[in-house]
Amino acid sequence: MMLTPDTAKHLSLLRTLGEAELSPYSRWQWLAWDESSRYLLSVQKQGGMSLRWWDLHSESQQPHASHFISGCVAAWFLPGTQTLLSVTVRGTLQTWSVPDGRLLSSVETGGSVSHAHLSSDGTRLLLVASVGRVLLWDLERRWLVWRKEEPWQLHDCALSPDGAFAAVGAAEDQQDLQTRAAMLLWDARTGRRVTARAFDARRIWAVAFTPSGEHLVAANSSGELLFLTLPTLEVARALKAPASMALHLAFNPEGSLLAASPDTSAFAVINVSDGQRLFDYSDLDDQQGSTANFSPDGRCVAWGMDDGKVGVWGVKPKP
Repeated sequence: MMLTPDTAKHLSLLRTLGEAELSPYSRWQWLAWDESSRYLLSVQKQGGMSLRWWDLHSESQQPHASHFISGCVAAWFLPGTQTLLSVTVRGTLQTWSVPDGRLLSSVETGGSVSHAHLSSDGTRLLLVASVGRVLLWDLERRWLVWRKEEPWQLHDCALSPDGAFAAVGAAEDQQDLQTRAAMLLWDARTGRRVTARAFDARRIWAVAFTPSGEHLVAANSSGELLFLTLPTLEVARALKAPASMALHLAFNPEGSLLAASPDTSAFAVINVSDGQRLFDYSDLDDQQGSTANFSPDGRCVAWGMDDGKVGVWGVKPKP
């Protein structure tokens, strides 16, 4: 059943993937779907197997393939291919065959990476280092398109659906040893700075463009979700974030629902039109967190659980 503001109130856990993996470390999972909603991947940044992906056409909860990749930060299925792309904290880009798990290629970008975002067409990769470096990498030509060095502490990043803008959430150092939240926007094609705007908070932790490309949503450290106009980054409206702040944001394909992963072991599904929290779930483990991601077919949302498993939620059809 399609997830809408009406049906999302009735989400339930449909299946779990993987086996329990005990870990002495705090755990964070990065999840991503392929464009057909058949495959789902997980990157575990600490503890357990680094990279796993599942074929949801199989009834098995075992991964279709898995690899240990030191310092893996994120991964994506490249659209229109049977290929998966992973990126490490040292800036190594590797591609993998989805059907058989083989390593296909490895490229060094020459810089450290804390956050990354793949363009909607799978041809460009925005790479951010928390120390203030921003890179746009051309995956087809395997070269650097542009690079920026900034004086801010940098956090999450995003490319707009049409490929026009690159956005990064930031924290600007102040004289009193505090920080002030900032939002940075570039022309993604040329690297020209479009806008830099400060906000009344300490940090911008998470950013995401709406599927229509009309707004950029920024989650600040004051517990707000700011809908910003483009390209001026003026606040069009603000919603209350779940818990104290949101560390990851993702929209469903229609843009009517927003999945927010806060700084607690939970995720929430929010009605974009009025900010109502339609569904939330927590496993009450403060040593764990995960992104929450809608499937491209709009029927499910996935979230990483405290024991290393991945849960898939949806709406069960009425008998």
